[in-house]
Amino acid sequence: MRGILSKFAILNVAQRVFDAVLFMAKSYNYSEEQATLLLLKQGNLDAFNTLYNEHGRKLFIHIQQMTKDEDATEELLQDVFMKVWDNRSGIDASRPFRPWLYTIARNTVYNYYRQVAKDHKIQEQLYLHFEDLYHLETDEDIRDKQEALLARALDTLTERRRTIFTLCKIEGKSYEEVASRLGISVSTVSNMMVKSNQQIRRFVQEHYDELLMILLAIHLV
Repeated sequence: MRGILSKFAILNVAQRVFDAVLFMAKSYNYSEEQATLLLLKQGNLDAFNTLYNEHGRKLFIHIQQMTKDEDATEELLQDVFMKVWDNRSGIDASRPFRPWLYTIARNTVYNYYRQVAKDHKIQEQLYLHFEDLYHLETDEDIRDKQEALLARALDTLTERRRTIFTLCKIEGKSYEEVASRLGISVSTVSNMMVKSNQQIRRFVQEHYDELLMILLAIHLV
């Protein structure tokens, strides 16, 4: 019983110290985040937990948009925050925490995808992400890279396949609509799409790194 009370007492003191330092930091015109980062640099666990509670859930959602796997996302999230802890001495408290955190997250997710690059399930996930590029709205710099990559992918198709693929995938028309518009059968449209998808998948495999960096820039900013 004494041991339990002793632990509670230590935790209580630690929390009071954390609160007191935050109060003092604010009196010197530090923001609450700056004060928390200064405490984290000194190895304060309460400061670490505060940042985890503030950013963890949002970062989890962003990572899961990439992995589509809850277990992998949870592991990656823990890995990201372990790196934050291990590299706490390098934190610049005068700069916002979020960009630094998301840089660590991008590198962590990138390394994860590099390690599992030969996994067919992961390759399929990346292909599905590639399809998302047709419709995602991004800032101008990323959009330019996005459009350039899409154009190169479409250039691998014959003119006829490119036309059908563009109408079906990018413009969202049904096979029936495309068949009627081009004066061909629905089965021809379907066959063309099968071959086009196979070609685009090969393109994704050959440009894995480039696509991955664009997706990370979109989802982890």
